[in-house]
Amino acid sequence: MGTYIPIFLMIFVPVIFNNKNMKITIRFIFVTLLITSNLFSAKAYLSENVYTNSHDEFEVLMKKIRQDFAQNPHIEEALEKYNNKDGSFTDVDYSSIQRTNWPPMTHLERLYDFVFAYTNPKNKYYKDRLLFAKIQKGLEYWHERNPWCHNWWYNQIAEPQCLGILLIQMRTGEQHLPTVLENKLLKRIKEDGGHPSKWTGANRTDIALHWIYRSCLSKNDTDLKIAIENAYSPIAYTTKEGFQHDNSYFQHGVQLYIGGYGDEILKGITQIAMYTKSTQYAIPETKLAILSKFMRETYYSTIRGQYMLFDVLGRGVSRPGVTKKTNTILFAKRMIELDPTHGEEFKAIIKRLKGEEAANYALQSKHTHYFRGDYTLHVRPDYTFDVRMVSNRTMRCEYGNRENLKTYFMSDGCTNIVVDGNEYANIFPVWNWTRIPGVTAPQMNKIPMAKSSWQTRGTSTFAGGVSDSIYGASAYSYTDNYANINTKAKKAWFFFDDEVVCLGTGIYSTSPEEIFTTVNQSLLSQKEIIFSVGKKTSHLEQSSSKHIEADWILHNKIGYLFPERKKIFVSNQTQTGNWYDINNTASKQSQEADIFTVGFNHGKNPSNANYAYIVVPNKQTAAEMKKYEKSKNIEILSNTEDLQIVKNKKLGIWQMIFYKAGKFKSKDISVEVSEGCALMIKDKGENKVDVHIADPKQAQSTIEIEICMPRKSSKTNKATCNFRNSGIYSGASKKLNFQF
Repeated sequence: MGTYIPIFLMIFVPVIFNNKNMKITIRFIFVTLLITSNLFSAKAYLSENVYTNSHDEFEVLMKKIRQDFAQNPHIEEALEKYNNKDGSFTDVDYSSIQRTNWPPMTHLERLYDFVFAYTNPKNKYYKDRLLFAKIQKGLEYWHERNPWCHNWWYNQIAEPQCLGILLIQMRTGEQHLPTVLENKLLKRIKEDGGHPSKWTGANRTDIALHWIYRSCLSKNDTDLKIAIENAYSPIAYTTKEGFQHDNSYFQHGVQLYIGGYGDEILKGITQIAMYTKSTQYAIPETKLAILSKFMRETYYSTIRGQYMLFDVLGRGVSRPGVTKKTNTILFAKRMIELDPTHGEEFKAIIKRLKGEEAANYALQSKHTHYFRGDYTLHVRPDYTFDVRMVSNRTMRCEYGNRENLKTYFMSDGCTNIVVDGNEYANIFPVWNWTRIPGVTAPQMNKIPMAKSSWQTRGTSTFAGGVSDSIYGASAYSYTDNYANINTKAKKAWFFFDDEVVCLGTGIYSTSPEEIFTTVNQSLLSQKEIIFSVGKKTSHLEQSSSKHIEADWILHNKIGYLFPERKKIFVSNQTQTGNWYDINNTASKQSQEADIFTVGFNHGKNPSNANYAYIVVPNKQTAAEMKKYEKSKNIEILSNTEDLQIVKNKKLGIWQMIFYKAGKFKSKDISVEVSEGCALMIKDKGENKVDVHIADPKQAQSTIEIEICMPRKSSKTNKATCNFRNSGIYSGASKKLNFQF
């Protein structure tokens, strides 16, 4: 710390010292003021820079850790099961090796509660010597027994983290654990917990956390620096597991995991960032920017109201209550302190999650195609709509650890359509998993499992989308001959403000089962299902199902318009099931729920079948649906195996999917391309046209475009879009400006 001299001394002291008669007095005053000023400056320095050396930082970090986990638990039930003879619990199977809900962790979790009861002045067991003895004997038993799980996560993350927090809190107790015992436990944490650098993404951060706990307890500078470095190192764009260059998140290979492992890494990083705030270990600004961008623009955008879209949760979708994300309020609260620049955004997120404001509060319109993740997210204040695809560049949704056992079709063009956010809350045990919203699939009695429970790549070479950040179109061409599925289709989605247009064509199958395209399968609301046939409005009877040639159907604030008047399947029946059938670690207790289903039955062995429907969210009444239908704002210009094209007349936007080189011509526009692509053409008035283009094949080739708009000019405008050497951005959209 440098010497600080108040500025008034710098001004007056030279003048005063010219008076020799006052030399002694002034020297005394000068020394006194200098000492006083240094005391004040030292106090100010310490108040702004609390951590004067690394040993002080160990204590400060542990204080923050204690504050983070502070609790006042009730332990009476656990005490009744405590075995005073050896420190075990009578109801715990210490020999169990099951991979989820590992029973021996109950032992540590109860000791954890004992420690917080013993050290909390408000708890009746505060400073209780008998409880201290139980804690000590319980830890000795754990160390000697050394239970081991076949799921590495418990051994290398759950157990070491729990022990680390427990030991940090125990340091505040009136009695301290014997040094020998504490050192044995710290050694076990280090040996079994592994090194964070051997892992990626959320797993690396989780292991770094218990390194932080252990380093603070042992006052180990070297290990603490290693822990912090590894904790923050996953906050970087990568082509492996972690944050992707399109602002999505991967874990377990190239598998979309915005929720699930996304939850884990946000929990760990924001936790560590709060511990290290205002210390030499504070999160770097560049990494904070990446973290904040992901949270604001991707993670929290997949949460509508209090509920996360189900298809970004990975295998966790099969866990009860998992879509409700009120627990993530904690992450947003931390970010208000860590990133005050975006504090208002995080405050709005918290209000939605708490239910203090509606699901649409402070939402802005945006459209993102995640070209790395094969995922599209369309957000409007009135609704959210997403599409999850899979290609030969990405992995299907996993089903490891006997979880998510019916997930196979979830990666094949699955869609969420939400207004309030809770439309699918806990629906999954009673779901018909061959009728996942948006998917075209055979109605198999037994849903197949992918070749690998963890990492199975898709097969599509054409999966992607074009976006200008507000509007966009996505396409998915797939052929699946695995496990007698034997089905192929070309599916596309066209996103605007008031509607999403969904087209399918080229549907072929040799599967022995009927082929079904599901428009939606959601919880049945208390309101009736209204439908229109031949302009006549009716209500669907309770607990019924039927095929109707509907003009449109309205249920729970979401309208479905059917421009081709084909037969539509619609039902509102009670469905039953249980969590165990989709997650062998969950309950077998029977569940039931009333379910709304709407879709197309293409029958057996369809040959070039097709469908078209328009999703019109935030419609409350039949009158509103009739008004929308009369607007005829949408023109479906093509729905063939080569071309799927939609025009929004109100916006002056054409969205086009070319599956190969080809030409489209209408009275308003003529477009020719040299390669398959996704195009969006926006009429900007006068002689200007904006063109956005993307390559769903990500072939890194050159695509030539010719556009003629007769009403603007007889001239044909040509341009070349070069995707060569675009690398990881080969699926990103590019913009071209056309002048006629």
